[in-house]
Amino acid sequence: RQGVRRALPTADHLLISDIDNTLIGDPAGLATLMEWLREHPRVAFGVATGRNLKQTMEILAENQVPRPDICITDVGTRIIYGSKLREDQDWAAHLHYRWWREGVLQALAKIPGLRLQEKFTQSAFKVSYYVDPKRPPTAKDLQHRLRERQIAAHVVLSHNRFLDVLPIRASKGHAIRFLAFRWGLPLRAVLTAGDSGNDADMMGGEICGVIVGNHSPELHGLRDKHHIYFASAHHAWGILEGIQHYRFPGQAHA
Repeated sequence: RQGVRRALPTADHLLISDIDNTLIGDPAGLATLMEWLREHPRVAFGVATGRNLKQTMEILAENQVPRPDICITDVGTRIIYGSKLREDQDWAAHLHYRWWREGVLQALAKIPGLRLQEKFTQSAFKVSYYVDPKRPPTAKDLQHRLRERQIAAHVVLSHNRFLDVLPIRASKGHAIRFLAFRWGLPLRAVLTAGDSGNDADMMGGEICGVIVGNHSPELHGLRDKHHIYFASAHHAWGILEGIQHYRFPGQAHA
């Protein structure tokens, strides 16, 4: 579906949500959240996902979500704007720093418990694997293996089943901070929502985060972090609970 509700430069707050198991999963909660956004036109809306752009557009259309102002796709390696799907080329240029995709593939070849995902899941700035839950390699060991080969990359594990290797400068959180700087939004005017490990770096600092009730166990370690709220409600209802908790976009960030 087309139809951006507002121009990003006029927004003074930003809500960014993961898609799978956060934004979608409960149709009634999603409809209520979309109504809340219509009632708050100065809140820009974005999604941040591990999906590629085509998959992102398809899942949003299937769930009758209007096209967001911002799509952060491929685990933070692409930033796409508005109804015309215009890519931020400055972000792409920023990610080239010391990135060696072929080196990642060589370094992690034949690692027990790792299997490359299908070609359509891969991209210029993302190498994605399936993790065997019976013999999973640890993210720490894989990170060490990359550093031994002087590859500037970092490893993101999600749901203990999926693993992404990204440029050292890439992540959902880095992309959100880049956006806030580019559009002149203070970080305290940003609220993020997620449910799994690849959402962790969107949370904390001056950015307020909400973790929905149906989150993965890998996020339990964030419970003592400042400005991260663990909602009881699941899916979009959890996002709405977080909005209420922070009185977003009110004075709670001040």
